[in-house]
Amino acid sequence: MRVLGIIAEYNPFHNGHLYQLKESIEQTNADFVVAVMSGNFTQRGELAVLSKWSRAEMAVECGIDLVLENPFVFACNNAEYFAKGAVAILNGLGCVTHLSFGSESGDLESLKKVADFLTNEGQAYQQALKKNLDKGFSYPKARSEAVSECVGQEAAALLRDPNNILAIEYLKQLKLTNSDIIPVTVKRKGAGYHDILPIGTIASASAIRKMLEDKKTGETITEFLPIEVQEIFNTAFHKQYEGISFERIEQDYYKLMVAKILTMPETELSTIFSVREGLENKLKSAVRTAENLEVFKQTILSKRYTATRISRILVHLLIGLNREDFQDIIRNLDLYARVLGFNKKGTELLKQMKKSEKACLPCITNVNKQVYGIEQYRKLLSYDFIASDLYNLLLNQNLYDYSDYVKMPYRKL
Repeated sequence: MRVLGIIAEYNPFHNGHLYQLKESIEQTNADFVVAVMSGNFTQRGELAVLSKWSRAEMAVECGIDLVLENPFVFACNNAEYFAKGAVAILNGLGCVTHLSFGSESGDLESLKKVADFLTNEGQAYQQALKKNLDKGFSYPKARSEAVSECVGQEAAALLRDPNNILAIEYLKQLKLTNSDIIPVTVKRKGAGYHDILPIGTIASASAIRKMLEDKKTGETITEFLPIEVQEIFNTAFHKQYEGISFERIEQDYYKLMVAKILTMPETELSTIFSVREGLENKLKSAVRTAENLEVFKQTILSKRYTATRISRILVHLLIGLNREDFQDIIRNLDLYARVLGFNKKGTELLKQMKKSEKACLPCITNVNKQVYGIEQYRKLLSYDFIASDLYNLLLNQNLYDYSDYVKMPYRKL
C-alpha cells in the first residue's frame, strides 16, 4: 500500500495545487493521499481566505482522501516548526510511504544536500550564522549568508525561495526523525509564490488573495480554481464575507491587538512566544502612535524583524501563545491526527490506521467524545480552539455554530 503525504495550506486550493497533486500521484503511484493542512491562520501569520472546514472540503473534492489539521502552534510559525509539526503527524500515522512537496528548483538532490548540511550544523556554520545575526540580519538572511560562506552561493540560493525553504525543512525533519517516508518533489509550474500576475490559468495563492482583496468578489478568481471547487469557493466566500469587508476585518484585528497590548504589562508581553530582545517595549510604544495595522507593522519592522515574523508575533500575542507552553509542547510532542475532511478511501485508510500497530497518534473526528479530556492533548488543542474562535469573531460568524466543538469534518461518501 502506497500512501502519499502532502503538507499544504490550500489558501485557497487552486490549479497549481491540482497540478502538484496529480504529478505527485503519478510519481509515487499512490493508493491514498493524506494532506496535513494549516488551520484558520497561515504560516505567514494571516487569516486564511476561507475557514479550514471549507478549504478541507475543496481539497477532498479535488482528490485528497484525508485532510488533517496541522495544529496552530506549528502551522502559524516559522518554516522549521511548520515542518516539524506536519512531518511528525505524517510519521505518527504509521502508513505514509511518500511525502511530496513543491519546489522552485525541482532538484531533489540539491535540496537534500542543503538539508543534510543544516541538519548537521558544524562549528564553521554556527560561527558564520552568529556573525551574521550580530550584524542585525533576520534569521533567514543570516542563515542564507552562512550557507553561502560554508557551502557556496548555489546552495544558498535555494534558501531564497519560499517553496525551496519549506522543502529543505521537510527533508531535515525526515532525517532528524529517521523517517522511512520517501521524499519526492514537483517543480513549481506557472506563477511563482510572490508573483502577482497569473500565467495562463495558474495563479499563485498570493495573487489570488490580492485579487480577492481588490475586487472583493469570489467570481474574479474562478478561472484559477479547479472546476470541481469553483462553486464551493464562491458559495463559501459569499457566505463568509457577507456584510463584512477586508478593511473592516483588518480594523477590528488592529483594535483587538491594541487592546491586548495596552492591558498587558511588559513582563507578560515578554513571555509571548517569538517576542524577544525587548520587543515588548517597542510594541507598547508603537500602539500609541500608529493609526492602523500597516503603520504599526512598519514601526516595528527592522532587519531583524521581517514583515512575516511581525505578523506571526501579533497572532501569537492575540491568541496568547506563550514561550513556556510552546517549549512544553515541543518537548513532549503529544500530537494528534485532527480530521477536517475525508472521502470513502479516507474512511478506509482511517480504519486501517486504527488497526495498525505502527500508528501512534489518536485520530480525532469529534473532540467532544475523544481526546480533549486527556490532559496530554489539552494544551495543544486549546490553541487550535482559541485560533478558531478569534477567526470566527473577526469574520462576524456565530461563535457557537462555527466552534471547533460543534463543526464536524467534511465527508464525501
